[in-house]
Amino acid sequence: MTAAMLYAFAALTRPSPAPSTVPGANIFTSAFILSIGIWAPVLMAFVIGVLPNPRGRYDTLIKQIAFFTNLIVLFILFVAYNQFQNFLPTLQYEENRQWLPAIGAAYHLGVDGPGILMLMLSALVGIISVLASTGIRTRVRSYFALLLLAQSCVTGAIAAHDLFVLVLFWSAATVPLALLILGWGGPRRDAAAWRLVGYWGAGTVALVLAVAGIYVATGGTSFDMEVVLKAPLGARAEVIIGLALVIAAATRLPLFPLHGWVRDVYSDAPIGVVVVVASSASRLGAYVLLRVLVAGEPDGAKLLAPLIAGLAAITVVYAAIAALRSSDIRHAAANLALVPCGVTALGLAALTPLSIAGSVLSLFAGGMASALVVSVFATLSDRAQTRNAMVLTGLAARMPKLAWLTVLAGLGVLGVPLMASFTANEMTFFGAFRTQPVGAFAV
Repeated sequence: MTAAMLYAFAALTRPSPAPSTVPGANIFTSAFILSIGIWAPVLMAFVIGVLPNPRGRYDTLIKQIAFFTNLIVLFILFVAYNQFQNFLPTLQYEENRQWLPAIGAAYHLGVDGPGILMLMLSALVGIISVLASTGIRTRVRSYFALLLLAQSCVTGAIAAHDLFVLVLFWSAATVPLALLILGWGGPRRDAAAWRLVGYWGAGTVALVLAVAGIYVATGGTSFDMEVVLKAPLGARAEVIIGLALVIAAATRLPLFPLHGWVRDVYSDAPIGVVVVVASSASRLGAYVLLRVLVAGEPDGAKLLAPLIAGLAAITVVYAAIAALRSSDIRHAAANLALVPCGVTALGLAALTPLSIAGSVLSLFAGGMASALVVSVFATLSDRAQTRNAMVLTGLAARMPKLAWLTVLAGLGVLGVPLMASFTANEMTFFGAFRTQPVGAFAV
């Protein structure tokens, strides 16, 4: 029920258009808000790592530390979200400090509208992932330390406004997530972990090549997005760089045919890890497309739009067919979780203000819906001790709360009315029909 309550909360909250009149506005005016969100989990992961825990004596304390760390980060980011000024054209909560001046890399953080929404998704998912991990009984200290590190990497990738820093956080997120799957996953955890490393590693290579291309094409003096994404590159260079960005995003979001890691990871990863991967971690793919390709490479985005729309349409159609044909409920949930990914990508491909706004909302609503559907089906299979859909028929009377949560998860993924994903889908479709009618119709 906690996940459902948080999902309902996500559907109702919006940033204030007039932060100066909001109760509690300007509580946090420090330029260190984003750094707190990134490095507080790292600090507490270190504390958990060095905390003595003979024979699991302090397992409960470790879980409480992880929970309250995420709760504090959520509170800070919620206040920042509440006092966020929608109509400012500049970055907010910005930090910019020299780091590697020889190559032009800086510790540059900042968020705009999509960024603050993604930060809220990451913070909410952090709470849910800890609550979903209360059943962990072995090597508790290592598990929660790695979970906090993974959440920190995701937050850092969202807040980064320097391409060098973005690549570091993007690639670093793979390590703790793969170790969590390898150490606490199901029977096929080895295959799941290595598939995640393989696909996400390939995506990281593509992102590195794209960033290197941007860096060289703009003179090789800065990685700052404010500088390099405003420099003209030419249509040919933008298409080549854009293709690398699409590959990077398609492995992470994911999109067909680079979705090969999804079924194994969503089926065999621990529930708390699945929540992170299915929501905030995977949405980094679409976020990078939005932040770098759509915003910074307009010619490349226009030329690659039909390709992205086609991949989005194929992903949604494939996911629907595969989910219907699957008798394993965790495999079905993994396929259903791909549907919001396709909708988000379609909105970015359409390149209209309405579709992009819908895609941004889909980052949040679709991320929550995907996390909910995979976690609910994983919980159901664990409690019933089976994944066979035919065996699970008739369990609603015995598990009424879980049954209603399952219905809510399915409705959220499909985007029915009264769900936040419905608004996102409608905005995306209406915006996409103007420029990508075939892709919009297929989705």
